[in-house]
Amino acid sequence: MVKKTNGRLIIIDGNALIHRSFHALPPTMATKKGEVVNAVYGFTTALIKAIREFRPEYIALTLDKKGPTFRHIAYEKYKATRIKAPDELYKQIPRVKEVVKAFNIPIYEMSGFEADDLIGTICHKVDGEIEKIILTGDLDTLQLVNKHTKVYTLSRGISDSVVYDEQAVFNRFNLLPRQMIDYKALRGDPSDNIPGVKGIGEKGAIGLLLDFKTLEGVYKNIDSEKIKDRTKELLKKYKNDAILSKKLATIKIDVKVDFKLEEALFKDINNEKIVKLFSELEFKSLLPRVQEITQKQKRKKVIKQKSGRDKSPYTEASEDKFERNKKLFKYLLVDDDKKFKSFLLKLKKQKTFAFDTETSSFDPITAQLLGISFSWKAGEAYYLKLKIKNEKVKDDVNNLFNYKENNNCQENPWLKELKPIFTDKKIKKYGHNIKFDIRVIKNNGTEATGIEFDTMIASYLLNPGTRQHNLDDLTFAELGFEKISKDDLLGTGWDKITFSAVEIEKLYLYSCEDADFTFRLVNKLRNKLKAKGLAKLFKEMEMPLVPILAKMEDNGISLDKKILIGLGKKVFLDIKKLEKKIYKTSGEKFNINSPKQLQVVLFEKMAIAKDGIKKTKTGISTSADELVKMIDLHPIIKLIQSYRELSKLYNTYIKALPELINKKTERIHTSYNQAVTATGRLSSTEPNLQNIPIKTELGREIRKAFVAKRGYKLLALDYSQIELRLAAHMSGD
Repeated sequence: MVKKTNGRLIIIDGNALIHRSFHALPPTMATKKGEVVNAVYGFTTALIKAIREFRPEYIALTLDKKGPTFRHIAYEKYKATRIKAPDELYKQIPRVKEVVKAFNIPIYEMSGFEADDLIGTICHKVDGEIEKIILTGDLDTLQLVNKHTKVYTLSRGISDSVVYDEQAVFNRFNLLPRQMIDYKALRGDPSDNIPGVKGIGEKGAIGLLLDFKTLEGVYKNIDSEKIKDRTKELLKKYKNDAILSKKLATIKIDVKVDFKLEEALFKDINNEKIVKLFSELEFKSLLPRVQEITQKQKRKKVIKQKSGRDKSPYTEASEDKFERNKKLFKYLLVDDDKKFKSFLLKLKKQKTFAFDTETSSFDPITAQLLGISFSWKAGEAYYLKLKIKNEKVKDDVNNLFNYKENNNCQENPWLKELKPIFTDKKIKKYGHNIKFDIRVIKNNGTEATGIEFDTMIASYLLNPGTRQHNLDDLTFAELGFEKISKDDLLGTGWDKITFSAVEIEKLYLYSCEDADFTFRLVNKLRNKLKAKGLAKLFKEMEMPLVPILAKMEDNGISLDKKILIGLGKKVFLDIKKLEKKIYKTSGEKFNINSPKQLQVVLFEKMAIAKDGIKKTKTGISTSADELVKMIDLHPIIKLIQSYRELSKLYNTYIKALPELINKKTERIHTSYNQAVTATGRLSSTEPNLQNIPIKTELGREIRKAFVAKRGYKLLALDYSQIELRLAAHMSGD
């Protein structure tokens, strides 16, 4: 009797996945050393995606072994028409194996058999024992689908995927999974050169199987009136081919492969190997996804240990990160004057240090400074506790929910003693997203100068194509260390708390770790900048820009709310007028903002021609680009365009901008981002001041709400076609 086991097993069809990835991604995907890695990247992406989606307890990889199989012996023309794949594909298979081994996944391959046969055998061995997911790049394994087995296959290159259970197979082919063998026996399979019955195609094969269930059933009823005469002739003429084809198409389930479920237990990803390998392959954008998987593995271990199901020895993998940091590093909490004096003596001797602030919110202007961490030596950091943990106090109103934070707290005198150090340009400061920290320091009465290195900006310069520049991801990618995350510190969902509410024992360890690893990253990133010829750009342009942007953000911009309020009333009425016109033109009321309802009104009820209009998963597209194509087909199109334009301006600017005014300064304070765009341009958020409309009359009216105080002017600087101008300058044309 098979032992019932909870969990899920992913079985990877290695060759199918490698081939799919190789042909889906461009061969130009190569490392700077010229190593083509498109297949490895596609394979790795699919593997990570499947792990994140299915959260398996077990994983195994199957591969074809070089050489003939039993199918070649049975039919020498098996796969004879298949064009040999380029050497660039086969060269990547060893790299795929390296990735799989780093994930601690066992590999199965056997002479004389294909990966599909190993998959079939493994599925049969554990059938009814565990749920199985076959990760593949084709549909050859659909015949294995049953109550406990699904096929997860890539589609549209590698970006999309489809899960086939029994119902999905039936919906696609109108057949049961086990009938896929008979389907290939009748129709054949050109990709594998399985002959089938010449002259019978997809429709004919499905029709025969709907009537007679199997190939044997077809031949048993060969004289049935349901079979057309021409089809009978073909079936009789190519009977041997049909029988042979069924043998070739049938996946073996009895291969003598030494598979043990416990050996496929998915645990203990080798982070050190992953970091090294992904650095060589230049897959750094994938590292955060691996980090997410390892975090989940560790949480599973902790849960198992607490429940008594995992009796394994105490390891770092299952260790609390806060306790880990206490043991591994010298992180000190400075929470009294005696400790502060000792700390200050040490700090005054330093020529460089990294620092990080902890605040009650992410608004540098209104946030309260909870503490600052400092580090000038790897593995050593100090956290200055500047504010007593907030306590919830009862509001004046007698209501269960009326609690507020007790913010009656005097400024800590330690900041005054730190001021000469922060203002000393000769003492160089490091940080991660240091613009935030210097703004916080400034809004607490101290100017931070001597800003030399921002690890976030360095990471961005080195990898502008990715957005994974946060300190957790960067530390994992560069140093292979998994930091305490914000989720570890604050919790998630309903249990999430604010920084102000975090226990000091956890907050100081978290903050010290930030300063420590920022300090560690500086030299590594500095050397990389030099190696890539980016050191001058970083030092002379990017870093000097940081305090300038910080000052611009702190200064903010004034907004005349009266202008927007008056404009808002007018635009709101205009929107309502357009609504009425649209309803009158269409003959009914509907949700104009609903693409689905708009599709029904335009293309079904009003029967507007849809030739040349793009289709989406939900039907005919009603996007702005598609509406332009229909502009002359019906007056309602122009009305919808006008409605959308007005609604966007109203909701994005007229209504939203006044809500972004800071209550403390009564100004708007946007954020200018240096480490976001792939082109190197600055971006602006909350609000995006770069997108304030100017081309329309209404857009210009909105701009009038941005005002300067008497005696001052607002100056907007922009550049046009900068890339083209640089190219012309460099080429001399």
